[in-house]
Amino acid sequence: MPALFFAVGVIAFIWSAVKSQIVYYSVRDSFPPQFQDDLNARYAFSVYALMPSTPLPLQAEYMKSLWGFCVSFLCFSLGCFSMQNVVLGCFLLIGFILVVFSTFKSWRTYKENCNRALMKSNEEH
Repeated sequence: MPALFFAVGVIAFIWSAVKSQIVYYSVRDSFPPQFQDDLNARYAFSVYALMPSTPLPLQAEYMKSLWGFCVSFLCFSLGCFSMQNVVLGCFLLIGFILVVFSTFKSWRTYKENCNRALMKSNEEH
């Protein structure tokens, strides 16, 4: 059973990393000049990925990658618990909780952007 948890966790992690990189390269051109280099761009990425000016389909892809990271942390934690490694399982479970909290905050921002776009389209009609 632990192998299944770890396999699903690795697949979810790789899928999420690829999705995240696709969004990163799509959004990177909109960064201000001080965030154009790779070192500073990684700090600006999560902010600019959910800016109202970022297209909603890119924001949706970014949110999918965040949820995928949540799944991977949970799978890794469950894999450790099923191998009787309680200490590492607890650390990964704490990481899972932190990632879910961060993802939920990002999701609220994404939903606000969706509602803003919906209100804007309703005003145009």
